[in-house]
Amino acid sequence: MYELLILGVLTSQDMSGYKLRTILESSLVPRREISNGVMYPLLKKLADQGFIVFLKAPDTARNKKFAHLTAAGFTRFQQLMAASVTRDAKRESIFRFKFRGMAGIDFDTQEQILTDYEAAEQSDLNSYQEVYRHLQTKLTQSTTNRDDLRWAIRSLDLSLSICHAKLNWLKNCRQKINQDRKRYSNEQTK
Repeated sequence: MYELLILGVLTSQDMSGYKLRTILESSLVPRREISNGVMYPLLKKLADQGFIVFLKAPDTARNKKFAHLTAAGFTRFQQLMAASVTRDAKRESIFRFKFRGMAGIDFDTQEQILTDYEAAEQSDLNSYQEVYRHLQTKLTQSTTNRDDLRWAIRSLDLSLSICHAKLNWLKNCRQKINQDRKRYSNEQTK
């Protein structure tokens, strides 16, 4: 899973392991810390596979090295971006990693990623709405004080709001991708 984000970030510029770790930590959902014991073996593995190479940074006293994406790494990145995302606990993080790497892929693949994300979010929304209706019905039929149901409904309100926010974000992204596609097309015809 981390491979996707690391390769995607490296499509735009070379980076140190420390900077890559910071980006990885901030991209995980929920956010969590990544230890050097996880990060550096992963970078070594990517280097052993030929996806990255380490370059010495010029003008640094400590022989700082930067990870650089190879042609094989870029091909691997494109494969990972095109791969489907399983609906499991890592789903949101993987989609966030893909969103971070969207600049490195074509418009059709970008659209496919957004379509897949929308389908997953719409499925979640439908499930939350079904449970919400069920709990509302139970609450109205109850003859006793049911704070447990009220709090379950409030919790679902949060989940519903998050789904709606994500779907609105998707709508805005699609509009921007269409604008980018038109601008790119106009530049190509000049």
